[in-house]
Amino acid sequence: MAEKYCPILIQADGIEPVPSHIYYRMAEDENRILIACHIAWPYERDERSQGLAAAWNKLFYTGGLKLQTKIFGPEDIEAIEIVLDKTSRKIIRIRYESASHRSQEKTGEEIANIEKPYFEVTTWNHMFELKSPEQANGKRIYQLKPEYFTDDLWDYYKIIKKRQTLFSQNRAHFEWEQKPGSRN
Repeated sequence: MAEKYCPILIQADGIEPVPSHIYYRMAEDENRILIACHIAWPYERDERSQGLAAAWNKLFYTGGLKLQTKIFGPEDIEAIEIVLDKTSRKIIRIRYESASHRSQEKTGEEIANIEKPYFEVTTWNHMFELKSPEQANGKRIYQLKPEYFTDDLWDYYKIIKKRQTLFSQNRAHFEWEQKPGSRN
């Protein structure tokens, strides 16, 4: 089921590197099936050549001191949630983080005709915009086979920290993934 609904990624020009994996986790309740897709990139690097933010990122965050790795863990992981109606198996909600670093939630008419979501990676730190298949024409497209996000991988990527501090932050995930039975 994860493979059927796993998003197709469109990567904008200048956005590197190529995504390496899509890991998934699933849970269900009385009426819904929840699928979390965690997309992994080998690294996160601000390739802008000018500006204070670019310089700070290169010196401290993704280069130099590599604070990104110290704060979050290895590689770069972002998450997309796809929620299905349990009976019809239609997508009823999609959640993701956009370039504005705001959580986006799409429901109802916005996603009524989506059978398989397409997401464009629009920023150097791998944020998303929901797109139509037609908007993918002529762009770099990645359709990775989803792999189950095992407990060992969850721990390797340090998704949830025992204690969050300024230099130790949880990674992108959904609250239901923390509940007992969600890591099966």
